[in-house]
Amino acid sequence: MSLVVTVFVNEGIVMASDSRCTYNIMEKNTQQNTVVHKLGVHTNNSTIKTFLCPNNNGLSVCGEASIKGKPITGFIESFIRERISPDTDIDEVPQKIINYFGRLDPKPNAMFTVAGYHKSGEGNNLVQRVYKVRLQDGKIDKLNTETQGATWEGESLTLTRLLQPVALKGRDGNYQDLPHSEIAWNFFTLQDAVDFCNYAIKTTIDTMHFQSVVETVGSPINTLVIKPEETRWIAKQELHC
Repeated sequence: MSLVVTVFVNEGIVMASDSRCTYNIMEKNTQQNTVVHKLGVHTNNSTIKTFLCPNNNGLSVCGEASIKGKPITGFIESFIRERISPDTDIDEVPQKIINYFGRLDPKPNAMFTVAGYHKSGEGNNLVQRVYKVRLQDGKIDKLNTETQGATWEGESLTLTRLLQPVALKGRDGNYQDLPHSEIAWNFFTLQDAVDFCNYAIKTTIDTMHFQSVVETVGSPINTLVIKPEETRWIAKQELHC
């Protein structure tokens, strides 16, 4: 599992993801006729999950980390090289993803987020686009970007518990709602969007570290900023010795 977060505000779009990859294995014991599912038998913190495309779109992925026994990263990089050019319109990308990865057998259980700008009208007006693409059922969701907001996929339980209303159950069995304040998405600046992405992923990493769970989200955090006039990395891990 992973955590990928996208925040869209009037100034631009921020996409961020963790770098943890967790591998599970199935072991068969023919003598005892049993199957043991071992969780988190191997991990690494070097898996890229957010990508910059030649058309200045961003692409994030979460879900199954391997295809045919190989990391999904290489398949995504091949898709970008082969299917996306500087002139590719963002509205074409979701279907291209389904066509490219849908031909694989087995089809990976992965979710893609695609974000960027679409040129609209003769004046080349740039309009924000954020798409969610589910490979398993071929579903494409176009998010409403007319109002500022955010979307995230993957290991979202920690973040959901922090942001959703909470009620305490009393000894009498009745629930008492705790005070709840909504996130003021409409007031977010681009820096707020960057800060929220880091907060969401880092808080999940820190929380899971103290829980009795397989830590499926881990540092470093890669952060991509997409504006109408430029796209650049705020934080990106590099190869090193």
